[in-house]
Amino acid sequence: MIALDQEQVLEDVLSNTQQVTRVIRLLSSRLAIPVLRGLPSDRLCLRTIGWLHAAHPETVDYPPAFGDGPVAIWPFLDFAPIYFFPCIEQRGLLYQPLFFHEFGHLLYACHKAEMDDLVGELQTGIGEVLTPASQCNDRHSETQIAQRQVIVDTWYSWAQEIFCDAVGFSVGGPCFLHAFSAFLSTMDRGDFYRHPQDLRMSDHPVTWLRVRFLVERACAAGFSELSKRIETEWRKVAKIMGVDEDYHGFYDEAMAPTIKRIVDDMLIEAAPRRCTDVEATGGEWNSEADSFVRLLNWAWQVYGVSPEEYASWESMQLELLLR
Repeated sequence: MIALDQEQVLEDVLSNTQQVTRVIRLLSSRLAIPVLRGLPSDRLCLRTIGWLHAAHPETVDYPPAFGDGPVAIWPFLDFAPIYFFPCIEQRGLLYQPLFFHEFGHLLYACHKAEMDDLVGELQTGIGEVLTPASQCNDRHSETQIAQRQVIVDTWYSWAQEIFCDAVGFSVGGPCFLHAFSAFLSTMDRGDFYRHPQDLRMSDHPVTWLRVRFLVERACAAGFSELSKRIETEWRKVAKIMGVDEDYHGFYDEAMAPTIKRIVDDMLIEAAPRRCTDVEATGGEWNSEADSFVRLLNWAWQVYGVSPEEYASWESMQLELLLR
């Protein structure tokens, strides 16, 4: 209409044109990439995602799709969920378990109403822990009430991350704990401590806190030796950095029972596939009979014992997996 020198552009026409333009650019920059790229190197990640989707009734009809980027997911239910994974990690077995965490976000989306109710219950419990037995009716009290509400609101996102970590461990067992700890341990101070203003309404809890919840869950599942080793590694790094655990009120040990109980209820609602004892054992893998999870657990075992021989071993296993 502008090309025809018409003086007025109807507001609804302009709005629709802008919306279509945004959608086309989104399709071009993100959504079309998993369909158009078709790289041979994508096969491993597509295999992981496809296996995950096929193992759960809510997601069995979604095709696997992913693109390059930091580990993440767009959990679209009316289109197709799109995962993102770093280029280097795409090509090996060790960090494939990180997809299991992202899959947790998809399960959350599939059960959103029920999940939001449970997270709301968790937030209520945290609010009760934070509320003192007696309160004054003054300006300082109003400030404290506002701060408590910020903490409660922040836990809406934090609870989802703790839940997705639990999904990752449920699906992968030890291999997820290995991958999670190794990938997220950047040896950065921010993994162990954040200032109060950085905690406010943040998307993720401090990584050290996530590791704590994860190792406790793994220990309860019978992996006490691995849990203790990983917890010790994190504490050693924190000590070297001179960092003490301090979450500035955003987490307190008194919150732990409520958080664990609600996350367990969320797992019951989402019903992620559980890693079997045989899969967790690793030690070998039959491409015709064994599940993908057993291979991933075996990969971490081989890497831990013979890192110098791991690359050649992995190459042989990928050939069997992707043939």
